Amino acid sequence: MSLSDFIGLPDVRARFKAEFPKPKLDLKQEILAAAPNGSDVRLVGTALDYLLRFYIKYQNPHAEESGWIAESALYHFNRRGQTDLFNQAKNVIDQARNNYQEFLTNGQFTNKLLQSALLLGRLDALMRAGYIHDAWSTINEQDIQDLRNLVPLIKPGLFKSSGKIILNPSWEEAALLVRGADGDLIIDDLLVDFKTVKELKLELRDFFQLMGYYTLTAIDQKQGEDTVELKRLGIYFSRFGVLYEFNVEDVVNFETFPKFLDWFIARGREYSGCTLIN
Repeated sequence: MSLSDFIGLPDVRARFKAEFPKPKLDLKQEILAAAPNGSDVRLVGTALDYLLRFYIKYQNPHAEESGWIAESALYHFNRRGQTDLFNQAKNVIDQARNNYQEFLTNGQFTNKLLQSALLLGRLDALMRAGYIHDAWSTINEQDIQDLRNLVPLIKPGLFKSSGKIILNPSWEEAALLVRGADGDLIIDDLLVDFKTVKELKLELRDFFQLMGYYTLTAIDQKQGEDTVELKRLGIYFSRFGVLYEFNVEDVVNFETFPKFLDWFIARGREYSGCTLIN
């Protein structure tokens, strides 16, 4: 999706840097699940995003979820008349749905489920980057092993709550300003981004991504949408099994933020051509 592209624009990046002071990440921990040689780390990261949301739904049946980004590939192939790829993708998605439903009954991370997550990740790459891997339906054993090493690091109680949980939030109204956006998780008053990276550090681009999600949430609230009031933002570092979080009030100046919000909307309308958001 395009929030990251929008934030990558030089003037937008400069405005974010001026508005939001990046907090310090003081956590110290050795990596617990380094990627095996030959693992496609980007693909594994996307696959784990799916598995984490599957697990959160298993633990919290009341969690709200929408469609998968991978399912958009069906529209893409159909629109381009690529019947062969459409049928392949549909089989992958149908099988993933079956494996997901089975997981919701037993909570077992079977090889079938891990394979489905990797294939969904491949379809995600198509929708986000506009290409599809030539051997997209081939499963790399190193990728399966990488996921096998990461899954046990998920602490059972970390993402469990009786409160509001939104999987893969997409800010449908506000996201029009940036040509689309999708996050990983909102749980209670906390928004979490999942990162399967080799260093335990808060990169500036990842911090800005969080602040972009927070801004989209604020715009939805301004539009009268029924959204969660976010008070915390965080990143789950999956290779470390660590959730890092910080308070919104520590990085948002509530006196200057309304002016920033007006600027964001105006800049987003210029960027996207969207006229629906006031």
